[in-house]
Amino acid sequence: MSSKEQKHLLIQKAFIYEKPRQKPELNDYVFLDKSGYWIDKKDSQPYVLDTKRPKPRTKKADVETGEDQKGE
Repeated sequence: MSSKEQKHLLIQKAFIYEKPRQKPELNDYVFLDKSGYWIDKKDSQPYVLDTKRPKPRTKKADVETGEDQKGE
């Protein structure tokens, strides 16, 4: 038996997602340890409120569960 045949059926059929490799550019930001988030050095606006920042790539802001891959 090959190693693929030994894997569980769900593992054999699972869709593998590539993890995003793009890291945000935070050169204009500083991390506030006390608050626990990044702010803009110029106007002290939190990074998460910056309209120019990269947005999450999926509707759930993480790896999809596979519901969209079923083809049903």
